[in-house]
Amino acid sequence: MKILEDKLESFLNKKLLNIYTILGPESVRIEENLSKIYRKSRKENFTFKDTYIIDKKTEWDFLASNSGSIDLFGSKKIIEIKLIGQGPGVKGAKALKEYCLKPDLNVLLVITVEGLDKKSYSSAWIEELEKAGALIFIKPLSLTTLPDWIQEKGEINGISIVKEARLLLAERTEGNLMATLQEINKLTLIYPKQTIDLQKMEKTISNLTKFSIFDFSNAFITGKTKRAIRILESLKAEGVPETLVLWALSRELGNLLKVSQKGTANGIRGPKHYLDALERTAEKIPRMKILEAIKKIAQIDSSIKGFVSNNAWLGIRELILTF
Repeated sequence: MKILEDKLESFLNKKLLNIYTILGPESVRIEENLSKIYRKSRKENFTFKDTYIIDKKTEWDFLASNSGSIDLFGSKKIIEIKLIGQGPGVKGAKALKEYCLKPDLNVLLVITVEGLDKKSYSSAWIEELEKAGALIFIKPLSLTTLPDWIQEKGEINGISIVKEARLLLAERTEGNLMATLQEINKLTLIYPKQTIDLQKMEKTISNLTKFSIFDFSNAFITGKTKRAIRILESLKAEGVPETLVLWALSRELGNLLKVSQKGTANGIRGPKHYLDALERTAEKIPRMKILEAIKKIAQIDSSIKGFVSNNAWLGIRELILTF
């Protein structure tokens, strides 16, 4: 069944289904809806969660192997499947359709589909998921509807943002929801339980240049995935070209490969803390995984240059999440 985004919470108050599929253009609003589902699931004793970020090499036998996932204390499992900028592929589509025929009642299956081509929304695997559970389609926000979303988030955080201030924030963040939320959180800290007028907004709002490409590189090389994603969203909002971000990733992966092959960071330029971070990361990450990431860099570069129709920003984000 289809459930409207604004009706999801009231639906969950009545019952929890075993399969949910969320389709949306970006991660922030997908995570908002996930939070609603997971709040309800905890009340239903779903206390364990396995997350699978799908790529072309993913083996889908985890769906079958999790059958009967309940422990001695009656705790049940959540399986979260993340599809970023792509569908599940032939194997994945088949596995999902087969699972829908006989879903495990002790498993909550949640599939998030981010940045998928709208033409793929009518795919057979999505239709089967809709029949077996709930399908939530998140419509993209426009510069016209974003101020209403800002108002809602402000109210949730205990502040009231006047119309002119909302319009300014929407214009300044250019629709980047991660950056918009950061600004709302900052306003909440500076002006708790207050009305945010245009003057307060102008005084507080950042120009989104708090992060540099080197902050991004440092977060990536030290394995701080959440921070790297946050900085990536900020750089994107600033208008930093994908080529520069890709150059930074390529540089770090190249240095990692050198350290992995030589066993030392000797010969690589950089401050001691950076060289130490390279050596620590090279010890933890298998060389084959570094080589695979370098291949992905080449694929993303092809999309930037127009040889492939994939979204370069989604490709970079997926690389960070799966590395």
